[in-house]
Amino acid sequence: MSPTLFKFVAKLYLSLFAVALLGVVLVFLVADFGDRLSVFLNHRVIDVAELYWHKSLMSLHQLSPAAMLLAAGATISVLRKRAEWTAMQALGASRWTVVAPVLVSASLVAVGLMAFDELVVTRSGERVDGLMANRFGRWGDYGFFYFPKQWFRVGSDIVHVRGESEAEGRLRDVTVYRLREGFQLAARIDADAIEPRGGERWALFDAVERRFEADGASTLERYAETEVTLGDSDPQTFRIRQGRPEQMPLADLRTQQVIRAKVGLPVERFLLAMHNRFAYPLTGVAAALLAMSLALRPSRRGHLTLALIEGLLVSLALFTFMLMGKALVLGEHVSPGFAAWAPVVGLVLMGSGLWVHSEGQLMPRARR
Repeated sequence: MSPTLFKFVAKLYLSLFAVALLGVVLVFLVADFGDRLSVFLNHRVIDVAELYWHKSLMSLHQLSPAAMLLAAGATISVLRKRAEWTAMQALGASRWTVVAPVLVSASLVAVGLMAFDELVVTRSGERVDGLMANRFGRWGDYGFFYFPKQWFRVGSDIVHVRGESEAEGRLRDVTVYRLREGFQLAARIDADAIEPRGGERWALFDAVERRFEADGASTLERYAETEVTLGDSDPQTFRIRQGRPEQMPLADLRTQQVIRAKVGLPVERFLLAMHNRFAYPLTGVAAALLAMSLALRPSRRGHLTLALIEGLLVSLALFTFMLMGKALVLGEHVSPGFAAWAPVVGLVLMGSGLWVHSEGQLMPRARR
């Protein structure tokens, strides 16, 4: 393959990708602003500007796979419309002459999206949540992800944390339920704070302990400070980070999976977020392959409008299946890995099938 031709096709694809991405991001932001206009009235312009700056960074990542799909189909359509694809074929060029530069360029974009998500989008997403809740009074599901109300199963005990976590590891507003055999409540300790003392030992401050005997009798004691042993615990046991898994760096995602699994908290959303950190950008590469397979059909003419319509329909179907996959993961019906990678595999299979069929290798058998 000629390096000049490779660069020409790659440059065309990247320029169309930039135009497509800019277009879909602007449409999304304008629609979002119009939908929330009443929320922003009587608020400072600088707050609105900061909110949409971070939203634009998030949108660049979220809409990039759709833009990669649209740009791939548009690249083939432009080449056919300008008769450049016909000229390449006359010189003996194969389909890989245009497909390879697009796939290589899309793969580089996907790698960049992974880094962009890790370094930029994770911070911008958290900032958007904070701005909407604290400056515009729109909480949504903010409390579900950020309010530190957690139940932990630690050994034979259950710990309920309702307060904030402090830097030195101290937790505020804690209740410890001590259980005996048969899942019967042996004691309840309500404390203003709890902090680790090394190993499985924990100190409780300003605590009230109620003991419940098997015969129904109960006693109550108050402590300025007391110490308890929580089996199978360590100083990191309650280091649960608040926030959306999609907005956490990979290192925090791995740590939170281990901690949450140990104390009996669900980890499916965290596993899905980790898989999607890699699978979601690669969805754009697989979608680009499908778009080019559609655009390179022998009966296809170089209509750019048709390519855009096909791209939008595929994008709509893709995002629908991804939302369905997330719902199935949270309902524990499918594994997070399957939900994250199934769209990539499905797009590759459909694109490859169309490619092979166009090459005449999957022609139906003639009837006898």
